[in-house]
Amino acid sequence: MTRLLRFISLFLTLLTPSAYIAITTFHQEIIPTPLLISIAAQREGVPFPTVIEAFLMEITFEVLREAGVRMPRAIGSATSIVGALVLGQAAVEAGIISAAMVIIVSMTAIYSFTVTNYEMSNAVRILRFFLWF
Repeated sequence: MTRLLRFISLFLTLLTPSAYIAITTFHQEIIPTPLLISIAAQREGVPFPTVIEAFLMEITFEVLREAGVRMPRAIGSATSIVGALVLGQAAVEAGIISAAMVIIVSMTAIYSFTVTNYEMSNAVRILRFFLWF
């Protein structure tokens, strides 16, 4: 069961951001109307396209992840969590990023923590960027 959960999480960490980008950019008709209206309302003041928005969020999260790894163990994880929360909230309030994108990137990050092999984790991160385009 654990192995199945890890495989599902692996595919979700690869496909969640790229599926969100593809659906919101090109295939809005498959989103239920109330959800589409909610997403459109969130994106109303965002100056960037969805791909750039996702790229900015993913790069920010990767920098936070690397900073957390390099810091002492006691404050590294706390710094990453607080940094992600504060930056995500500030970016949404400033209108730079939509709240839905923060949720998508957060879900992707949580899914990526189930990949236990470090080399495979790096490969998945790189593949995730290629799948966007």
